[in-house]
Amino acid sequence: MNDLTNLAAYTDYMTDTNRVVTEQLQKNLQNVDQAAKQKEDDALFDACKQFEAYLWEQVYKEMQKTVDIFGEDEDGYASNMVDYFKDNVIQQISEQTATQGSNSLAQMLYEQAKINYGL
Repeated sequence: MNDLTNLAAYTDYMTDTNRVVTEQLQKNLQNVDQAAKQKEDDALFDACKQFEAYLWEQVYKEMQKTVDIFGEDEDGYASNMVDYFKDNVIQQISEQTATQGSNSLAQMLYEQAKINYGL
């Protein structure tokens, strides 16, 4: 009779051990799942900011075309350097514009994408 009592205690011990291990595994899986969702959210928001920056870049380039501050350059080299500089400045201004404000186009796109795709 004593052997069966020890067997029942061992079974209870193993059941409790398995329950604890299972709970720890579930917690770890939830943490991994939350980290993956956060990465997806971050990637989605980054894509929205890049889109907004691209949109602003196009707007600024079209605005710049309406006013030719530097005029035509005859040798071409200085004109190419000015164009390169202008493109870089427009790109940087566009990126800064896209990251300003809580009601930015990127924020609205991000929130709408989360709703549409159930993220």
